[in-house]
Amino acid sequence: MDLDALTNWSWREALIAVIALLVLYVVIVFWRIRRLKRQKAAISTTDSLAAQSAVAAYTAVQEPGLSATPEAPVLLSEPSEAAFPWNEPPPEIPGQRLIESLEREIKQLRKEVGGLRAEVLILREQQQREISQAKAFTQSSVSPLYSDAMQLAMQGNDAATISLHCGIARAEAELVVALVRNRDMQE
Repeated sequence: MDLDALTNWSWREALIAVIALLVLYVVIVFWRIRRLKRQKAAISTTDSLAAQSAVAAYTAVQEPGLSATPEAPVLLSEPSEAAFPWNEPPPEIPGQRLIESLEREIKQLRKEVGGLRAEVLILREQQQREISQAKAFTQSSVSPLYSDAMQLAMQGNDAATISLHCGIARAEAELVVALVRNRDMQE
């Protein structure tokens, strides 16, 4: 065949050549599959005969009163498709219900931990804001003499406790408590 003849092909001739190659490929694939099926059938028949004779020999050894001997194996009938284990439901795993309940409990606990983390984060942010506001308030408007009294009042202590702890008059402690109360109302 000439190289010029290959270069002068029309699209129809190229399409016919591609189709012919595909048909040849399909024929070769079917031929190989058929050959593999025949080999598999030959192997499975020899395997089933060997398995049957092994079963017969085992039963003869285990139960000597039976008539089956290793020399004369009992041929078992072809197993039906229903006898194979893939048609049976899978066996139940021991403790499967316990595992499932524990998984549900773990899922619930994870949700609760996530909620608690969110709450802790919110509380932490509130505490940081309160601390920064208290520092700003004490630094800007409170004399150093009354800074301890202001901090105790912000913590919610009463005037009597503040006056005893800071060594100031009860009236002054009541004034500090009133200032803190007014500041909280304004915010």
